Amino acid sequence: MLVKNFKDISFSSFEALVDILSDCTDSFLFLLDVENNSVFISEQAGAIFDLPGKKFHHATDILLRLVAKEDQSLFSNELDDVISGKKDNFNLNYRALTKSHNSTWINLRGKIVCFGEEKKSILVGRIEIIDDIIQLDDVSKLPTEVQLRKDFDKVYKQKEKLSGFIMKIDVDKMGEINERHGTRVGDFILSMISDSVKRSIKNFGVAYKINSDEFICMNLKGATAVDASLFYQNLKRSLAEAEQRIDYEEVFTVSAGAVAFFKDSVQLDDLLKKANFTVSVAKEKGGNNLSMFNATDYSKHQRDLKLQEKLRLAIKNNYEGFQIFYQPVVDAKNIYLDSDKTITNVIGAEGLMRYSCPEFGVVSPEEFIPILEKTGLIIPVSRWLFKTGFKQCWEWNKVQKDFHLSLNLSYIQVKKSDVLTDVQMALMNSGVKPENITLELTESGYMDDIHELETLVHSFNKLGLKVDIDDFGTGYSNLRYLQYLNAYTLKLDYSFVHKATGGDQGDSYVIKHITQMAHELNLKVCMEGIEVAEDIDKLKVYDPDKFQGFYFGRPCTADQFREKYIRSDVRFDR
Repeated sequence: MLVKNFKDISFSSFEALVDILSDCTDSFLFLLDVENNSVFISEQAGAIFDLPGKKFHHATDILLRLVAKEDQSLFSNELDDVISGKKDNFNLNYRALTKSHNSTWINLRGKIVCFGEEKKSILVGRIEIIDDIIQLDDVSKLPTEVQLRKDFDKVYKQKEKLSGFIMKIDVDKMGEINERHGTRVGDFILSMISDSVKRSIKNFGVAYKINSDEFICMNLKGATAVDASLFYQNLKRSLAEAEQRIDYEEVFTVSAGAVAFFKDSVQLDDLLKKANFTVSVAKEKGGNNLSMFNATDYSKHQRDLKLQEKLRLAIKNNYEGFQIFYQPVVDAKNIYLDSDKTITNVIGAEGLMRYSCPEFGVVSPEEFIPILEKTGLIIPVSRWLFKTGFKQCWEWNKVQKDFHLSLNLSYIQVKKSDVLTDVQMALMNSGVKPENITLELTESGYMDDIHELETLVHSFNKLGLKVDIDDFGTGYSNLRYLQYLNAYTLKLDYSFVHKATGGDQGDSYVIKHITQMAHELNLKVCMEGIEVAEDIDKLKVYDPDKFQGFYFGRPCTADQFREKYIRSDVRFDR
């Protein structure tokens, strides 16, 4: 980073020079002393902005108060980069508040220079009001986000209740194009897409260039969702023609998300958030398509964001709100320990993660676990799960020495963390015998890398742990690789089992042959979803090894499980 150093000019002399030059320009010149957090600024600036004088301390706080709320984060981040030394220049368009409490667009540009032998760091720059200047992107020559906000604010002040649409357009896989061909080719493709956007937007609204490969198209004149769809179809045709002109040397597509509104007091930032979400939905569907805003999906998205933050704070606060519930696993070959069939032969449990908080109450695992996996928070939570579950199993083994505990292992945890070390640490710290612990893997996550799954299972086996294959039968199941995994148990998913107990003859045959095959491969078979006594009668003919389901017990807390199911190692009368 190149920073100029003026050794022979004193700071006070430079202040005097700035004072003189301020009378020669309409811009407001300033000097920001980084170390002392003080500002020297053109006296004329005080006529427009609420400043304590032409020279004042606590500069960053005072300047930040003059920035419109919507732009404060942007301004603060840029200034922090300069003050911390990450950057030696400042160039930002943002909205500033005048003395009359109106907002006006300004450009603040400056550069770090050093003065004197002590190399005093000073941000030297100027502030220019740009409200009446159309801001254009250098490459595409489309208006920028600054202009988008100015245009929206102008119409909003006139009407307040607006009708029209906002559409965000995002180039699909732009990063891959740059990586394969370089940024020069990427810039060429962006220019072609920009031209297509310009041609297609005619009669539909105005297009703006934001960020490196994103566009915003806006209509505030009463256009509808149908108009937005027609515009997108025109754009796709234009892009197809562009590809044809370059003989399909590169194929490029765009995803779009549109938000339509009718006589609504909408705020631009809210619209942009909704458009961001909607275009992400389009990309999740494979890209190269348009998604229209759906209020129900967006409400769920907002809830997910709030819940994500709650989960993050819960982890930070020693996993507050997380619990393990335990569901009994029964010996299917010897279901009862007494002749009256009152004492169930519970040989283990599956530990199931639960979460609750005051704001959301009890949250379903189907809701919070995908959030944990998407954000990577599943990694620390799984470490907590191992630590807590292994310790609990050790406690119960004092009473029932052969009792075993099964815990689910997340595919994300396997891919993104050193799960083997995490398990080893939990074993060592808890003191539990490895043979009393089973880790459950869902096969579907590893279909693309069977060798990786085989290696992982082998590593767990070397530690003395058992490995079960969970949810077998829920989707495509690779029967061929089961012989190589050296797993302990095949768990047949409850939905699969229910079809058989419900009278589906085809599924009954499949379960029969899967159980037979598993036994030939020295695998145990656990059938999940046992809800009524009749299920046992229908399934015992297939000779399963273990049962699990609500008939034997619903998931419950450790204290409840201890009271209901843990038994001393004594013999019962048969």
